[in-house]
Parts: sequence; C-alpha cells; structure tokens
Amino acid sequence: MSSFTSVLDELESALQSGAMGRRTTVLRQITDLFTSGAENFSQQQIALFDDVMSHLINHIESRALVELSSRLAPVGNAPARVIRRLAADDAIEVAGPVLAQSEQLTRDELVEIAKKSGQAHLMKIASRSRLDEAVTDVLVDRGDSEVANQVAANSGARFSKTGYSKLVLWAEGDDQLTATLARRSDIDPHLFRQLLAHATETVRETLIASAQPEVRDAVKRILTDISGHISNAVTSRHYARAQQLVSSFSQDTALTKSKLFEFANTNRLAETVAALSMLSAVPIDLVDRLMHDASYYGVMILCKAVGADWAVARAVLLSRQGPVGAPALELGEICEEYDKLSASSAQRLLRFWQARQAMLGPAKADVREKYYLTA
Repeated sequence: MSSFTSVLDELESALQSGAMGRRTTVLRQITDLFTSGAENFSQQQIALFDDVMSHLINHIESRALVELSSRLAPVGNAPARVIRRLAADDAIEVAGPVLAQSEQLTRDELVEIAKKSGQAHLMKIASRSRLDEAVTDVLVDRGDSEVANQVAANSGARFSKTGYSKLVLWAEGDDQLTATLARRSDIDPHLFRQLLAHATETVRETLIASAQPEVRDAVKRILTDISGHISNAVTSRHYARAQQLVSSFSQDTALTKSKLFEFANTNRLAETVAALSMLSAVPIDLVDRLMHDASYYGVMILCKAVGADWAVARAVLLSRQGPVGAPALELGEICEEYDKLSASSAQRLLRFWQARQAMLGPAKADVREKYYLTA
C-alpha cells in the first residue's frame, strides 16, 4: 500500500489547495489504485478507500462523478458508501451505471431508491441482471409503460402474484407488454389465459408464429377454449335495472358503500357491479369484465380506491364469477395485500388503467366485448 500512502499525501495537498481539478486528479488516481487490485484488498483496506473516496466526491464536479460511477459499477466489492452516494444522485448520468450493475446495492436499498426516484432511475434498476419480488413490486407500482416493458422483458426478474396481476391488468392495450408477458415461462396459467383473452389478433398471431411447436399447440388450445366460452357483449341494458336502483341512493356515498356490502353478501352480482361502477366512476362494462377476470387484483384496486374496508372488499371478491377452473381465493394472503395497498396508490393505479382503456378507443371496445368471458 506504499503507493496508496503517496496518493494520500497528494490528497492532503489537493484538499488544502482547494483546486477542484486537482481533487479530481487525486480521485482518479485512487480509483486506478483500487480497481487494479480490488480482488486482493481486505475489508479493512476497502473501508479506507471508502473513507477517502467519500470525502473526495463531496468536492468534485459532476463529470468526475459520472466517470467514477462507470468505473466502480462493475466492481463487486466496490466501496459501499460511495456506491450508495452515487446511486442516490439525482443525475441519471451519475446514478445510472451503479443502479444498473452494482452488486453492492442491497435489495432494501434498491427498494428505497425506487420508491422516490424518477422514471429514468427506475429504468436502470429494471435492467439489472437479477431482481427479486420486493424490487419488482415497486417498479411495477411506480413505473410507466417503458419501465413495465423493461422489467417484464428481464429474464432475471422475479414477480410476486400482485406484481404479475398488475402487469397483466396493464397489458391490455399494450401489444408489446402483452407479447413480452406471454413469453415468460413463470407466468401463472390463469393469468396467461387472461392475457390471451384480451390480446389483439396481431399479438395472438405473432405468439403462435414465433412459439415452439409444443407451446404453439398449447396457445391454440387455450384460444379455442376461450372462443368456446364467449358470451354476448355486455351492454348497459344488462344492468339497466341495477343501475336504476343504485342511482336512487348514489348521492349518499356512505349508503352506497353499505348497499355494496349488502349486494355482495347476498350474491346480487348486477347490483354489486352497478354500485362499484357508481362509486369508482368506472364504466359498468369494465367493472363487469374485472369481476369475471381470472385475477382478483382489478377488483381489489376498485374496492381500495373507493375506500371500502376489508369486510366489504372480502364480500365483493367472494361474489366474483371468475372463469371456470380459476384457483380458489387465498383470503388470508389477499387480506395482507389489501392492507398494504394504500388508497392513494390504488387510485393512481385506477387512473392509469382508466387512461389505458381510454386509449383503446371505440374501435378497440368491440375487441374487448368480443373476448368477454363468462363463468
């Protein structure tokens, strides 16, 4: 470490001089020294590098930080405090390399960064070679369409049931995301079926054409089964009487929520759908569709967004008529998810989904109705 002692002397002189250019030169020398022998340094020696670098980066220009980030990002035992400082930088040019590559960032650190960062930072995190469920949950919750597509295409990313449910819900109207999710080998079969049910003909044809023979046959069987369960399109007249009833007390939100609980508990599906539609301001055909989807997540979002407590949400979930063969609801697990989901997050997710539905336009509405599934 004699060369390091020499550099420390340079460091002391640079700090006393106050010249930024000289400090940058010293940082570059220290970085050279570290990267040339990183695999041989002890934890104590790395901690010393961490102290020196951490002190220097508070006194240099951003261009030098960009260079430092790029050089330390691929180093497995890079100084942890320096890495955390670079990862938290507002400038994506500085934070990007370590967010995408550094093994020094823990899961909890990535989660905290993802919770408060912008889309550019989320994109870099989504490109990491390995991502566990806690991180992808935040990426899916806070990310835009580009982030969703990036993380869904990441073969090293793992998703929770909630994360997958959100992605499938958001995939409608996004051909790229639909195709990407459909190609993942770890997607739940019932979510895969839901994905295909709402995929455009273009995506279906592409999946069939590009799939391996055994996968192609499975997709064709699912599509045949889906077509065999198609019902007539849902129209307002199916719910006219229920809507008329709900509209008679819809000005009283508390009463409407109470009635929602009553309708769900007594298996009055039409009135349950009408009440949810009224409370959430979501078109009744889309509420109906969510009540019949394989995934329960869309209904859970609706209930949380309108401020329903767990007792009401539980009754609504149990009143759903999902596709035949859909897995039984694990209410204990869903209750935990419901408690963790904040009303503000649910409302944001609902607005996002509503905007996506609006983008489909009238022409795509026929497609939604065509592939509506019955129980």
